[in-house]
Order: sequence, then structure tokens, then C-alpha cells
Amino acid sequence: MANYPLKPVRMVIPYPPGGAVDALARAVSYELTKVWGQPVVVEGRPGAAGVTAAVAVARSPGDGYTIFFTDQVPLAIAPFIQRDLPYDPAKDFAAVIALVQSSSMFVVARNFPVNTIAELIAAAKAKPGAINFGSWGIASTAHLDTEEFSAAAGISMTHVPYKGAADMFRGLLSGEVQAAFISLGAASPQIKKGLLRAIAYGGPKRAPLMPNVPTMAESGLSGLGGFAVGSALGLVVPSATPRAIINKIAADAARVVSAPAFADKYINGVGFQVFNLPPEPFEKLIGENRVKYGALLKRLKLQAQ
Repeated sequence: MANYPLKPVRMVIPYPPGGAVDALARAVSYELTKVWGQPVVVEGRPGAAGVTAAVAVARSPGDGYTIFFTDQVPLAIAPFIQRDLPYDPAKDFAAVIALVQSSSMFVVARNFPVNTIAELIAAAKAKPGAINFGSWGIASTAHLDTEEFSAAAGISMTHVPYKGAADMFRGLLSGEVQAAFISLGAASPQIKKGLLRAIAYGGPKRAPLMPNVPTMAESGLSGLGGFAVGSALGLVVPSATPRAIINKIAADAARVVSAPAFADKYINGVGFQVFNLPPEPFEKLIGENRVKYGALLKRLKLQAQ
């Protein structure tokens, strides 16, 4: 396995072109091409919340020549919301490395009269269900993260699902919804323009891009101590892939994203954080997220379609 790879490698990504995650995946593939001396060819397969791409990877040979760049949705959420899923997320994939963490900013509409997470919770408790929160779809991470926050804070807000992130932004800007979890990279331009206000960060520590915004846990409120939500973006492969190849991919990819110039441009600069979680801990994290989201979706009575 020391001379792997001997031919071009396919990197399947479930994201549409143009976003920060797509740019990161393509940058990783470009750098691995230089490291390996073999082309790492990006194959975009957006659609069905990552399931389309996951099926393509699950049905590929486990020889190291197909890599899946993904978040947690097709591995930890899709099993509970899609009936007859054509793959087993626990058996058909092997974790390689969680490259980066992506945490979201909790934002409110600029005319919504709350300035802190404590004030939002107080308003929600005073009028249960009166605050609308947006997401880019039922069972999206924006939906589930907000429900997790609401349960921890002991409040009830009304979910307004949109067809995509662009529609959700329009809902926030128009005041149709008052709050939402949005990725830091996407929210930052709107916050800087004064169109949205950030009142709390969902990560375990403050975001370097917005160090003045406190974390949820910093509120000091009961139920939010240690609270954090976010997603790991990383690489997985078909489960039959030899361990030696998995370890090589993990080591080489870790060096790529740890390079200061690369991290500044594609990770830190767009609101991500370098993670570099190795295969076994990454596998454990995926399993823990599957349990967490399964329980949350059951509580919300969101049945497989």
C-alpha cells in the first residue's frame, strides 16, 4: 500500500458548486493531487440531502480510489428521515478523517428586539410559540440544531422551513422569521452589513472571525452549560477499503488542511476550524451523532418518508 495511489482517485461531493464547502473540497483534491502525483478528480453529485452521493460511494469498490467528502447528514440524519435508504450508513462506510468543524451563528432579524440569548429565551418563555425560526428544510441541521437548543433552554419556537438557504435569508430579512442558526461563513456578510444580528455562537468556543459574539454556553443559563452544535466535514470511504490506505489518506489530508496558507484561505477565513480527527474517533463521532439525531427526530415525530 506504500505506493498508493497508482491511478486517478475520485472524490465524490454532495454539494452544489459555488459554496465554501465545495471550494474546500476542491482545494483539498487539488493539494492531494500534488502530494500523490495522481489526479484527484472531483465528482459533484448534489441532491437528496447527500444521499445521491452516498449511494454512489457505497456501491464503489473498497480499493481507495473513491473518497466521499461529506458532512453528517447522509451518515447520521438520512437513516431516520428516508425510508428504504439504499445503503447502511453504519456498515457501508469507513471513517477516514474529520478535516474541519463547521459551527453556526445564532442570528436574529435586525428589527427583532433582543440582543442576547438570555433575552431571546425570556421572550420565548413569555409567549411560547410566538417566535418563528427558519431553516432550509425539515430535518435540516439548521432545524435540528435549533430544536436541540430549544429543548436545552426549555422554550418553544415555531419552525418555518424554506426550500433552501437563500429563501431562509429572505425570510429573515423580511421579518417573516425572527431567528435562525446559519453557518458563520454565510452569515458574516449579512451581519457586517447590519442586516442580521449575531447574538450567540453555536461552537464550543468563540469564533475567531467574530470574537465579540459569546457562545451559547457563555450565557450562564441553566441547560446551556457546555451546549454546542455543529458539523464535522470529512472523508469517508467504502467499508472494504484496506486500513493501510485509510491511514495514508488521513495522514496526507491532515497535512494539507494544517498548512497555514491553506487553512487561512479555505478554513479559518470562511468560519471553519481545523479538526483533523483520526479514523477511530471520527467513526465514534458519527455513531454518537446518529444516536443523538435519531432520538431528536423521534421526539419531533419526524417519520421516514
